[in-house]
Amino acid sequence: MSDQDDAPQEPEPAGDVSETDALRAKVEEYLNLAQRVQADFSNYQKRVARDREEQSRFLVERLLLDLLPALDSFGLALKAPGTDAKALAEGMKLAEREIFRKLELHGLKRISSEGEFRPAVHEAILQVPTADRPEGQVVAELRPGYMLYDRVLRPSQVSVSSRPA
Repeated sequence: MSDQDDAPQEPEPAGDVSETDALRAKVEEYLNLAQRVQADFSNYQKRVARDREEQSRFLVERLLLDLLPALDSFGLALKAPGTDAKALAEGMKLAEREIFRKLELHGLKRISSEGEFRPAVHEAILQVPTADRPEGQVVAELRPGYMLYDRVLRPSQVSVSSRPA
């Protein structure tokens, strides 16, 4: 044992105690502040998620409200007494145009399938050997494709020309 270990500990001067207490209080204050900020951020994240969900629901609601008149037209065409096939087909075409007009208002665009095959927007389903078209041209659209604003929602399914065998 050394003399320093046996020596009685001197009490801290009064100034050091108050400084230590002040530092402890400051640490506790910062800890409380950090916890509040963390809780506020967590609440903010939850609020943003709720707002996004609500906005998504609102947009779907708006789309559905726009489509309901076309759905009503389909229902009326199917229920009309004595409707012949020609009149029914005309009613269906009108309803289809109405639906597409409403979808266009929400950013939907039909992909053009004319001309050269474009892998970014076309899906080749068939190759058709043909001498009257250059290779790699769309011969026919089998299913239309659509863009939503600038993103491919569904590619057009097409048949593509190839060299004859």
